[in-house]
Amino acid sequence: MGRACLYLCALLVCLGLFAGCKAKKEIVASLPDLYGKWGVVELNGERLDPSVTRQELEFDVLRKGLSGSAGCNRLMGAIEYNEEHPRIIRFLRIATTRMACPDMAGERALLKALEEVVRFETVSVSRPITEIAFYGASDNKLIVIKKQ
Repeated sequence: MGRACLYLCALLVCLGLFAGCKAKKEIVASLPDLYGKWGVVELNGERLDPSVTRQELEFDVLRKGLSGSAGCNRLMGAIEYNEEHPRIIRFLRIATTRMACPDMAGERALLKALEEVVRFETVSVSRPITEIAFYGASDNKLIVIKKQ
């Protein structure tokens, strides 16, 4: 009887563990999730501090517009997005002001990465979404932004 009780207890523990390990539902970001100001926290695999780099993006989802700071210069552009393909996104007609700055490398890298973006997905594991990653055509992670 003792061995049967032991097996029964082990079975109940296993069932409890499996019940507790429910599959997490994937959080899918869409254009409305991008609304507002975001700091660029990763660019081409390099972690960044937006308070130092001054790189931030602001998304106006109603007008499908993009604005912000590339680090020194202000940037603006358009967002191409179709609700039927919620992970696909492109940034078009990106333009900047033309101030000369001591170090333009980070700014050039951000602008190049924005032009290469073809899709995005959440980095956050729950709502509200606080981090989003943008990827290029070869599925390389280009930019990660964090909600400000």
